[in-house]
Amino acid sequence: MEVLVQPRRLGLINGLLILLTWSIVGLTLSTNWISVFPVILSILIPLAILVSWRSSVLAQCLINGNGTVKLYVYDGFKWGVISGVIFWTLSISTDVLAAGSALLGASFIQVLEYILKISVPFTLLFGVVGAIHSIVFYYFNRWLIVNYS
Repeated sequence: MEVLVQPRRLGLINGLLILLTWSIVGLTLSTNWISVFPVILSILIPLAILVSWRSSVLAQCLINGNGTVKLYVYDGFKWGVISGVIFWTLSISTDVLAAGSALLGASFIQVLEYILKISVPFTLLFGVVGAIHSIVFYYFNRWLIVNYS
């Protein structure tokens, strides 16, 4: 069973868990399940790839004995915030490029208010969700390493 506790394999397991879990949640909550597939393709697959990559890096630290919960939480929060910034940048840029966006004709103060009241809190929420996922993966990966190495 030594094959299971390789960093790349642990990262792949974590990425697939993210993809499957959130796909099932999305399909379960949706009244029109066909509309969930674009979200899976555009958001969940890149997210699963990011989780797989970061989990591989952190799993190597865990295997070497220097992976801590604090390291996982910091990394999850950091990449959650980065994902949030990318999400908001892409969503605002499509509004700017399309005719009639919500920010069309908005003053600088209104745009700043939008950023501070909506974008920043949701971006921080992405960070918190990333940190929570990281805590779960820390304990799950540690369990796999202890039980299958």
